[in-house]
Amino acid sequence: MEAAVRFALVFAGVLASAQPVLAGPVVRLDGGAVQGKVSGAVEAFLGVPYAAPPVGPLRWRAPQPAASWTGTRDATRFAPACYQGIAQPWGPYSQEFIAQPPLSEDCLTLNVWKPAGVKRRLPVLVYIHGGAFSGGAGHVPVYDGAALAARGAVVITINYRVGVLGFMAHPGLSAEAPGKTSGNYGLLDQVAALEWVRANAARFGGDPGNVTVAGESAGAASVNYLQVMPAAKGLFHRAISFSGASMAIDMPPLARSEAAGQALAERLGAASVEALRQVPADQLIAATAVVPVPGGAPPRLVHVPNLDGVVLPADPDRPAAPRITRVPLLTGFNAEEMIDFSVRTPAAFEQAVRRRYGDFADRLLALYPHADAAQATQANADLARDRYMAGLVLWAQARPKAARDPIYLYRHDQPYPAVRGQQGWGAFHSSGLPYVFGTIGLGDRAFGAADRAVSRHWQDVIVAFARSGNPALPGRPWGAVRAGTTQVMAFGQIQGANPAMAPAMRPAVSTPERLAAWRAYAAAGGRLGLM
Repeated sequence: MEAAVRFALVFAGVLASAQPVLAGPVVRLDGGAVQGKVSGAVEAFLGVPYAAPPVGPLRWRAPQPAASWTGTRDATRFAPACYQGIAQPWGPYSQEFIAQPPLSEDCLTLNVWKPAGVKRRLPVLVYIHGGAFSGGAGHVPVYDGAALAARGAVVITINYRVGVLGFMAHPGLSAEAPGKTSGNYGLLDQVAALEWVRANAARFGGDPGNVTVAGESAGAASVNYLQVMPAAKGLFHRAISFSGASMAIDMPPLARSEAAGQALAERLGAASVEALRQVPADQLIAATAVVPVPGGAPPRLVHVPNLDGVVLPADPDRPAAPRITRVPLLTGFNAEEMIDFSVRTPAAFEQAVRRRYGDFADRLLALYPHADAAQATQANADLARDRYMAGLVLWAQARPKAARDPIYLYRHDQPYPAVRGQQGWGAFHSSGLPYVFGTIGLGDRAFGAADRAVSRHWQDVIVAFARSGNPALPGRPWGAVRAGTTQVMAFGQIQGANPAMAPAMRPAVSTPERLAAWRAYAAAGGRLGLM
C-alpha cells in the first residue's frame, strides 16, 4: 500500500512538472520562444535579452549577440536594471520615477507591449530611458507601455549600460578595440537593441520599416547621438527627443575620457584592463559616485558619451552636424525644467544672472523685472525657461540649412500634481512622460480631468507621429520649423494661468524682446540650452 502511495505521489509530481508553467501568449524570436502575459487588451513580454550579458571578458566591450535558448523563456517579469547607484526619492521625484533593485551587469534586456491578438504591422516606438547616463531602467513605473500600446503601437523600452560600466574610456580599452576607441558602450547597446527590433518587430505585429526612437533627458541626448552615429544608420525612421535637442551638454573628447578612466584605474590599484575587469561592480559604482555640487548646480558627470570620431563622430548640439540617419524629429521641453527654486529674492536673482551671464547680465536683468520676492521668483523661472526654449528655436531654425528633414517643436506646460502635503514643482524635468505613456495616477498625487485630457492629447500626437512622421492632429495644424518660427505646440495649462487644455500654438519665449536678447547672446558666443 505504501509503495502504491509513493508511486502515486511520484507520478503526480511527474505530471505536475510536465504541465506548462506559463499560460500567456507565445512569440517565436530568432533566439527562441518567449511567453508573455495578457493584461486587458495588451500583451506584455518582459525581460527579453537583446544581447549577451556584458560580464567577465565582455565587460567594456561592444555588445555581442545573445545566445539562443531551447524551450520557452518566461517573459512575464522585468529583468534587473543595469548596475548603478541606488536612487532614493528626492525633490519632485517620488518612487514611480525611480529605477529600483535588483541590479545586475547581466542587464541587456528589453520589454515589449503590443495590442492583444493584433498581427498586422503597427508602428513601433522604442523608448530610451533617462538618468544622466548614470542610472535609470526600462521598467521605471511611469514608462509602462501598456496604455500607449493599446492606442495602436508596439511599444518597447530598453536597458543599456550606464555610468562607469557603460561609458568608461581607458587607453587600454581603446587599444584592444577594432576602432581604437572606448567608452561609448551604452550607445552601442542602444544600437544592438534597435538591430534586435529590426529582426524581431514583425513577430510582435510591428513594422520594422516604421520604427520611432524616442528618449528623455539622457535618452533624448541618445536619440540625438543616434542620428549622427554610422552604426545606427537606417535602424529608425522617426525620432522624438523629450527634453530635448539643443541641450548644451558638455561632450568630452576621447582623450579626456581616457584620462578619467586611467585616473580611476590608478585609484583602484588596477594596473591593467584585465585587473579592471576583475574589480567588483559595487566597488566601481562606489568609486564613481556622483558628488552634489554646492548651490544646486547640476553635478559634473565623468563617465558619459565621448566624441571619439568613430562611434560618435559629431556633436548633434551643433546645428550643422551631419545626420547619418535623416528622419522627422519631434522635440521640446517642459515648462519648469532645471529651474533653481531656491532663487526667491531680488538679490539672489541678480547674483545668479551675473554669475552665469557676465557682461550680458545687465541686458537680461532689464528684461526680467525682479523688484520684490514675487517678481524675482517669476523672473527666475521665466529666464531659465526662455533660455532653453530660445536655444531650441534657434537650433531648429539653423538645422534645416544643413538638413531638410522636418522638425516639430513643443512645450509641455501641464503642472504635475504635487505629492500630497508637499510643495509643487510645476512641469518639472521628466514630468511629461506619464502623460505620454498614459501612466498618470501613480503615487500619492491628485490627478484630475485636465491631466487625463492632456494625456489623451499627448498619446494622440505620439501615435500620429509614429504612423506618419507628422504630429498634427485633425483641426490642429502644426507646421514644421521654418526660418521665422517663434511658436511651439504647447500642451496643457501654464502654471498660474488658465488657458484651454487642448494643444495650441504658443510663443516659445515669453516676449519678442526677450527672444531678441537671447538671439544676441547666442550670436556673441553665449551657450543656450537646458544645462
